[in-house]
Amino acid sequence: MLQSSDTTPWYKQFWPWFLIFLPFSAVVAGIITFVIAQQNQPVLVSKDYYKEGLAININKTLQAKAKTLGLEYKTFVGESTLSIHLNGLQTPTAYLQLQLRHATISQHDKTLKLLRISDNVFQAPFVLPIAGKWYLNIRDPDNSWEISREQHLSVEE
Repeated sequence: MLQSSDTTPWYKQFWPWFLIFLPFSAVVAGIITFVIAQQNQPVLVSKDYYKEGLAININKTLQAKAKTLGLEYKTFVGESTLSIHLNGLQTPTAYLQLQLRHATISQHDKTLKLLRISDNVFQAPFVLPIAGKWYLNIRDPDNSWEISREQHLSVEE
């Protein structure tokens, strides 16, 4: 009869502990991942995607009207102001609505009322919180047209 010369108990051997360590480390990593995910929850840039989806057709109609009117603009960001030079506007308006949405950080989103300071120039007090990719929507007070575009904004000197 063969007798094993290894008589050490199982808890003093390497392989059982190695095999126990693998699933245990996966559980610990899962708990750490869960805690990190709970502490750093993502911020939704848009809270109601369904309503935005329904509004796409309305926005396209307003954008088509702006294109038909031949409206184009240039943006100038100073240290304390934001100016829009709007070309193609036939009926004068006292102000424009500008919606600024940051591409990833919704805390920086703003809606500005740009007041007319000369013929085709509109301006509002504004301090750019962070340079980068922004979505700009410009509308007239009657909401009869809209110009939307994506633009890289930075302070000009």
